[in-house]
Amino acid sequence: MDRRITPARDDLAADWLHDHVRAERYATGAPHTVVRDGAPLCFSPEATAGLESQLIYGEIFQVYDERDGWCWGQNLTDGYVGYVPSSDLTTGLPLPDHQVAALHAHLYTEPDLKRPTAGTISMSARVKVVDISGRFCRTASGHWLHSRHLVSLEYGTRDVVGTAMKFIGVPYLWGGRTAQGVDCSSLVQLALAMAGIAAPRDSDLQEAGIGEPVAMNDDQDFSHLEEGDLVFFPGHVGLFVEDWRFLHANAFDMQVSLHRFSDVLDRAERESTPVSSVRRITPSI
Repeated sequence: MDRRITPARDDLAADWLHDHVRAERYATGAPHTVVRDGAPLCFSPEATAGLESQLIYGEIFQVYDERDGWCWGQNLTDGYVGYVPSSDLTTGLPLPDHQVAALHAHLYTEPDLKRPTAGTISMSARVKVVDISGRFCRTASGHWLHSRHLVSLEYGTRDVVGTAMKFIGVPYLWGGRTAQGVDCSSLVQLALAMAGIAAPRDSDLQEAGIGEPVAMNDDQDFSHLEEGDLVFFPGHVGLFVEDWRFLHANAFDMQVSLHRFSDVLDRAERESTPVSSVRRITPSI
């Protein structure tokens, strides 16, 4: 049982796990909407706990327990389980019908480019549009977004690499999932999400569960790789890009960057962390 994606503790578990795990009690839980872009998800309910992942504005978090300002539950987008500050969640908002396609989108207080903003939300953030004024859309939370930054939930693109390219220069952040900071696996996850492909949160889960394996011979000949192939190393993943380049969020540059693929392979060889697999994703859109 993988605790990262299984909502079960010794004292509490989701009711649908009743026949699979033993716990003191079981709960149905209740869906909550994320109202803070980049809400931290931690494995313990402490302000000093390490960041394990983040929730994106508009995602649904199934809450099974709430106490002392923390909600314990599961992100319904990728199944990740942990503790989230209660103040970053709410109930009662209608289901979303649009998502953000830009890297960032400002939340305006009025439908006017010159008026104050109340923050930003990131690519794939989901909102319910309840009113339109000119080129602005008012959301159920009361903020205004420019219509150029929004697409319907049915929108999708086959250009996974093009989506990931938008993040070049975004800082590396362990556990990050927003345009303010991403890690290697969330970059892949977000790029695939805009192509209508659901992906797990962590690179090992991605390697085990998405796409089709690309055969590698014993001498690791990569001449047959195609644009957008996911290349996995122990604890790391990125996208192969034409002209023998590699796009990834990395702690070497501390940002999302393009490297020569040969340089990445050489560094991996020096660190004894060679390519573990290659997987090919074919968008159905």
